[in-house]
Amino acid sequence: MRGLFAIARKELSIFFTTTIAYAGLGAYAFLMGLVFVSSLNQYQQRTAIFLSQQQPQMLERLNFNDAILTPMFSTGVWMFLFFVPFLTMRLLAEEKNQNTFELLMTTPISSWQIVLGKFIATWVLILVMSFIPLVFPFILEAYGTTTGTSSAVEWSPVLVSVLMATLMGSSFIALGMLMSSLTDSQIVAALLTFATLLLSYTLPFVANRLEGDWQTVLDYASPLSHVNRAFQGRLLAEDLVYFLSLTLAGLIVTQRVVESNRWR
Repeated sequence: MRGLFAIARKELSIFFTTTIAYAGLGAYAFLMGLVFVSSLNQYQQRTAIFLSQQQPQMLERLNFNDAILTPMFSTGVWMFLFFVPFLTMRLLAEEKNQNTFELLMTTPISSWQIVLGKFIATWVLILVMSFIPLVFPFILEAYGTTTGTSSAVEWSPVLVSVLMATLMGSSFIALGMLMSSLTDSQIVAALLTFATLLLSYTLPFVANRLEGDWQTVLDYASPLSHVNRAFQGRLLAEDLVYFLSLTLAGLIVTQRVVESNRWR
């Protein structure tokens, strides 16, 4: 366990002593803030329109979760498509490029400790990134008012969305680490991760054009299909199993790739 935590501390120190963590978290927070302000302005415009047209029934159906928070979380999920390759591209590819990978293989640290240590360090950043959007529901709860509900924000969909975003980020990290273990180029690792994630994001659009079993398979294979249910406040076991299985599979394959380098 000492080796695992030593690897995790080393990776975290690299993240926070360089611009990697600050650039990633800062850019993510800035973009999420822009989406929040944009959605809030649209909410205010729609409220003004319903009031001017004297449509109280439409005004009662308008709420912060559907009009502001769900679009914000949905945009955050798409941002993972760009930020995760940026965070994972260097994890193993940099070690190979700088010729420190062979030295790492000769240390009394198992390949599992190497993989898990790097995974945990990156997961900490994803965890922080997933919790950044929680600032905005608290702002709405403190200063916003809606009609028809005792609370300005319905917290169940918010918390489920954060949980699912964290799990989705974990599976993306595992995939990014796998791509980073297959090459010594950070750019190639980032492009491979981005291409694979982009392909998985397009699966629902392809599934909509199909019917029968293929539609079911492609819809299930896409992470968007699972995380979108969380935005509605639905926490299903199949969604948890999906992301946990992807994470475990990615880590196992990455460990096998790293271990194979020990015997070359």
